[in-house]
Amino acid sequence: MANKVYAIQFGFDTKKNQKIENIIVNTWAECLTYVKGVKGAKYKSFESINDAKSYLNEGNRMLKKSDENYPKDCLHAYVDGSYNSSDGRYSYGVVCVNNNIVEYIESNSGKESSEKNVRQIAGELKGAVRAVEYALRQKHKKVVLFHDYEGIAHHATGAWDRKEESSMEYYNKMQNLMNSGIEVIFVKVDSHTGDLFNELVDEMCKECLGITSDKTVEKWLKKNIIEVSNDEVKGQILKIAPNSNNIIISGEEKPIKEYIESDKTINKNDEIAPEIRFEQIVNLYKSNDKEGKKVISKLLSKEKEKFILYLLNSIQ
Repeated sequence: MANKVYAIQFGFDTKKNQKIENIIVNTWAECLTYVKGVKGAKYKSFESINDAKSYLNEGNRMLKKSDENYPKDCLHAYVDGSYNSSDGRYSYGVVCVNNNIVEYIESNSGKESSEKNVRQIAGELKGAVRAVEYALRQKHKKVVLFHDYEGIAHHATGAWDRKEESSMEYYNKMQNLMNSGIEVIFVKVDSHTGDLFNELVDEMCKECLGITSDKTVEKWLKKNIIEVSNDEVKGQILKIAPNSNNIIISGEEKPIKEYIESDKTINKNDEIAPEIRFEQIVNLYKSNDKEGKKVISKLLSKEKEKFILYLLNSIQ
């Protein structure tokens, strides 16, 4: 029998007091010194050095959104899941964004019969599958999958062991999809950190189960505009932000400058008010340049000077 090697995605060197990542060692004894008692340690044994390297490469396929090194010129899909402990139902959500326009939203609920599935994980995995299926239907060659559960990436690529039926099924489905002519880039998003589209998919999941959310999207829409592809997508967002007038269908011109001029949350004596107003003007111009120009033309001379300085500072 061939000698084994041990690939360590994550461990800890207690002697040097430092993390160990993506190394291959030749003995179990050496591997044990880096993984024994280490919370979150990830490692695996192989009989082939090439298989060990592939395992480490799979583990590196998950990016972090905060690093900003993912593709920007393709479909972005945000996925999430939720769970209602009172009735045992889970939900999944998908929000697809292209060029900063929300083009597709899907959410639904179900009940998992397997006792081994843990709460919203069933929804998280289903959301990821549905997102890639949508991308394939639309004939995209590449999709960036944003998620807050690491298993979305690691179960799909095989970096994590598959001990439960749900993770095995998910791995097989994702492998089949990824072998169908589409590249999937996995990007980890920290949950509940103000990322608009991540908050949107989270609230869509909760809405399916009747769970009360923090209304982050509704609050955001009081001062900002979100652009969508059609009325159906707009209707989906209105489920969680029913009183919003700032959901704009792409290419549609509407007299929407009033929301800036009548925003009662802006206090002229508040130091931050000009920055909020200028940000709103920029968002308005991006979604409707004609109305944006009208608002800018009404600024007083000193306000225009401050607005120019605001724009210059924003590009530094």
